[in-house]
Amino acid sequence: MKNEYKGFFNCTTKEELQIFKRELWTTYPEDCNALIKRSQRFVSGCYYFDNDWDMEKTQVPVYWNLEEIQWGTSPNDDMEWNYMLNRHRFLVDIAIAYLLTDDDSYQQYLEQFLQAFCKANPLTEETKRYSWRTIDVGLRLINWLKIFEIHRFLPLFSEQLSAVLVTAIENQARYIYENLSVERGQSNWQILEIAGLYGTSIAFSSFSDSQKWESESLIYLEKSLALQVEEDGMQREQSFTYHNEVLLCMLEIIQLGQREERRVPVSIIHYAKKLAKAASIFVQPNGKQPAYGDSDIEDMTGILQYAEAMLTQTADEAAEPVYFAKLSLGRGHFSVSNQFLVQAATHYFHQAGIMIHKNPRDYHLFKCGPLGGGHGHDDLLHFSLSHEGKEILIDSGRYSYVVSKNRLAFKAASAHNTTIVDHQNFHQHQDAWDSTRVATPINQRLIEKKGIQLFEGGHLGYFYLPDPVYVNRKLIHFPEGFSIISDTYICQKAHEIETFFHFDSTDLCMCEQAFSSTELGYNLISLDKEAQLEVKEQLVSSVYNEKRAIKCGIIKRCISKSAVSTYILSPKEVVKEVERIPVYSDGIKLGEDVVEAVKIHLQNGKKIVVINQHQEPDNGRRAYLVEGNYYYGRVIVLTESDQIVLY
Repeated sequence: MKNEYKGFFNCTTKEELQIFKRELWTTYPEDCNALIKRSQRFVSGCYYFDNDWDMEKTQVPVYWNLEEIQWGTSPNDDMEWNYMLNRHRFLVDIAIAYLLTDDDSYQQYLEQFLQAFCKANPLTEETKRYSWRTIDVGLRLINWLKIFEIHRFLPLFSEQLSAVLVTAIENQARYIYENLSVERGQSNWQILEIAGLYGTSIAFSSFSDSQKWESESLIYLEKSLALQVEEDGMQREQSFTYHNEVLLCMLEIIQLGQREERRVPVSIIHYAKKLAKAASIFVQPNGKQPAYGDSDIEDMTGILQYAEAMLTQTADEAAEPVYFAKLSLGRGHFSVSNQFLVQAATHYFHQAGIMIHKNPRDYHLFKCGPLGGGHGHDDLLHFSLSHEGKEILIDSGRYSYVVSKNRLAFKAASAHNTTIVDHQNFHQHQDAWDSTRVATPINQRLIEKKGIQLFEGGHLGYFYLPDPVYVNRKLIHFPEGFSIISDTYICQKAHEIETFFHFDSTDLCMCEQAFSSTELGYNLISLDKEAQLEVKEQLVSSVYNEKRAIKCGIIKRCISKSAVSTYILSPKEVVKEVERIPVYSDGIKLGEDVVEAVKIHLQNGKKIVVINQHQEPDNGRRAYLVEGNYYYGRVIVLTESDQIVLY
């Protein structure tokens, strides 16, 4: 690695590295101390992966002397632990801790750990299981490149080990290159691997194959992005964590190319902008990544600031980036205006089937799209809600990828705010990753008119039953803060229905035909008098390997033919009373499963009526008579001063 290589930290001399150190201590003293504390744990023999954007965090410390490390045996019966160990991201922290403190213990640890790793992990069929998986090799290369950047001007290990590591870097890059394929481009793995290969080709341009690796990695990168970035900008695997991990690696590739004055194809920058734009829409107003698919709740501020610095021209009114972004950008002044931390949006990702409505007060996510592969969950018709900074209805998260640790339970429909028929999942899985039957989503739409949002979707997941059932959900959210949810089941015979509402609360209780949480200040009212309500403890996971108990409201109902179930979700101070009112057509009273009218009495004295057509009437669609007046449309909202036809 040449001295003039700018790399990630933007330092080409020892003096510039010291300037970087001063910048970190001056602007981010608390973050520096947190990094040092985290690094001291590893040096003392305590292995615990809890850094920002660690893909599979751990919650229980493991104590090992270096000579005791079992590289291929998991101490918690989850091989993800070993993958985290063998990616070596924590070694970058330790290198930075040495820069910040000049404490020789960090230098000694790096020497001893890397010697032990190289000795115990040659490329064999056995090590391909745990330390030579291609994804982990790609991530490890990026981390080793960052360590070498510092090592040039602040020796972190001996010259003898340095030579061993350089050879190892070349061998690992060659291994990634030999495993590239167009077919593998469908997975986030290949993007992460290419970041390591491309980075190596730039940082170690003296390697005999560097030019080939540079050109071929960009070719495969373009092909991979074409196969996994949807036209709407979402990464295809239905997980916000892996969407953001792909974005992060794209930014690293673009950064290295730009700093070393290499040509990065315009199409690659375009894909990165699409990924960043999508992330700016699904990020919550508080900057957090929601738990969706195989995702943890993470602070997206740093990644989105990094994207802003790499992909845009920052406005004049700007501030210093957060620590994560600073460590990504390195030495120098990088102003950010947080233009990707979008506070308000209403957006439908048509290919991904994800619908978002957010403002500084509310955040809605509604899902009616493809499974997306092994990282997707059984979350068709699921919706999440946060209100005034509180999570109200939540996704249960992922917890673990190990089947024996309830992997399938956390993926199941019953772990999401959706509905199931006859106690069966609409998707069927054979293990942690593979499926045997996947439901087809249909009838998706997102409409916004006059401050009202309508989310809708259906699926064919129960068409394999002897008596097929079509399931459809409409969620209508009003600017007053409440929502009306209508689930339609179209069938010929009897079925059992269960609908799940996961409240981020421990005090959920039943009150007649309603759930209520004082902690959250929310009610959910069922309009179906024959439905049975139940409150059950449910485990949820905001972070990998971590779980906690919340209360889930379950509504059970037996239907004998087509039916509709309707609910009102509202802050306690908004809705006073709800009633169904009759709907007529041609002098005939229509069934609620065909056309339903609901009158909501608000605490402020106002009334809102929603007319909702669930099926086509037998005599054809005509004007509907409600409370003495005729109305035409499929979904109509009546206020005291307006008539709004949503569609």
